[in-house]
Amino acid sequence: MSGALGAVPLPPYEIVANVSEGRDPAILAAFTAVVAGSPGVRLLDVHHDADHDRSVYTYVGDGEALSLATRALARLAVATIDLTSTKKSGASRGVHPRIGAIDVVPVVPLGPDGSERGAIVIARALTRALAADLNLSVHLYGAAARSAARAALPDIRRGGFESLAERQTQPDGEPDEGPAVPHPTAGAVAVGVRPLMAAWNIQLNGAPEPKLLNVARALATQLRATSPGGVPGLQALGFPLPSLNSAQLSMNLHDVIGAASHGVTLHAIRARAHEAAERLGVQLGETEIVGLIPEAALRAGGDPRQLAIRGEWERVTLEYALREGGNQR
Repeated sequence: MSGALGAVPLPPYEIVANVSEGRDPAILAAFTAVVAGSPGVRLLDVHHDADHDRSVYTYVGDGEALSLATRALARLAVATIDLTSTKKSGASRGVHPRIGAIDVVPVVPLGPDGSERGAIVIARALTRALAADLNLSVHLYGAAARSAARAALPDIRRGGFESLAERQTQPDGEPDEGPAVPHPTAGAVAVGVRPLMAAWNIQLNGAPEPKLLNVARALATQLRATSPGGVPGLQALGFPLPSLNSAQLSMNLHDVIGAASHGVTLHAIRARAHEAAERLGVQLGETEIVGLIPEAALRAGGDPRQLAIRGEWERVTLEYALREGGNQR
């Protein structure tokens, strides 16, 4: 994507940093402050989730400013998050897959001064810096990966932090930078390059929690791209939501603008999920957008209000955040 979203000019690059903390208010406030206070960076969106025990920070700027902000966020994450602690492991761990304290750092080309090639340069330089700064194992994914066989993020995170040390001893699991042995408490980080993506969740309602989770997982299996007849470009998982006695269909639609141009829209995916859920005796609830999404992706295929987005749907758009100065959710 280049130029502008509507009438809103685009910065060259975006980073959507995922950290494995969604519960501790003091730590979360410190994370927000370190990104918001980084020179040359605009923090557009902050999304916290206690059930996932995860927060997502969306910020924009040029490559150097974004790199420095991410290195500062990573230092704080490694200093404050211990994935071996009782709060982060066993029955208390969040439901989301993770391999590290600062878990995933995608670099996304946005404006006319950004490009995939430039994003790859930023990602690989950031990879070297995180390994040197923090002695972290770093894995490249997406367009920044060293080979197509190592590009898929789900493969890198398979087994999570608990299986990371063993995985990194395998020929296809060694890190691209940093030590072969993961950081003892902060694990590893995946740094990649991708186009704009829709990260979105749909809550399920209308049945006891065990049934909702089974249905969420069944829907995910049906919809994901790797299943026969699945949706191209879609990753999907089913998660429990203990705080709500519910469950969630969690999805990533890659290259959301390109997908919409081929008829793969959020509206079409939600309609397919609705039909399948009804057959299984449950209802779809609210849609939650994690991070930000172009308004065009919400309008493709229907009225954004029909997606039942939690809160005001405009607030989850890139245009709104660039125009109004950002969100914290």
